[in-house]
Amino acid sequence: MTDILCPRCGILTTPAGHEDARAFYQCETCNRVWMTSIGSGTLAGGARAASRVLVVDDSDQLVGLVAAWLEDAGYLVSTATTGRVAMAAAVAERPDLVLLDLILPPPDGFALCRMLQAASVRPAVVVMTGIADPVRLRQLDGLGVFAILQKPLTQQVVLDAVGRAIYFGVMNSGR
Repeated sequence: MTDILCPRCGILTTPAGHEDARAFYQCETCNRVWMTSIGSGTLAGGARAASRVLVVDDSDQLVGLVAAWLEDAGYLVSTATTGRVAMAAAVAERPDLVLLDLILPPPDGFALCRMLQAASVRPAVVVMTGIADPVRLRQLDGLGVFAILQKPLTQQVVLDAVGRAIYFGVMNSGR
């Protein structure tokens, strides 16, 4: 059986049970309990290939909340609060998906989408924004944006969008 590490602190976890094609794990260090799916998406030894997600927003609180939601769902998460840090992380970590706010310290989310398309890194992009102006949002056309989520966000909306974006990204890339 493959060792499962806590997505938050990296410590070896202990199995905490299973039910309905879901396995539960608990970290003895931080006391977190989370669930992963078992079944057709698993690798040899029962481990699931985790998708990498980069969460980018200028709000530390929102980044932390969304990162926790995604970690609890079994994703490998990295975060950034500026466009510059986000681009460096995208190049270094090659995420499968970037969950991106548009209003950021430079470069902003619009410029970051253009930079990601121009670079060899081409992750799926899900935009999370408070901008409701359709004319302004049209600037995202042709920049690889899979979905636009309007703030305030809910856990279910984020997880659904991320799951769909990664699924369709994998299907389109042939991975």
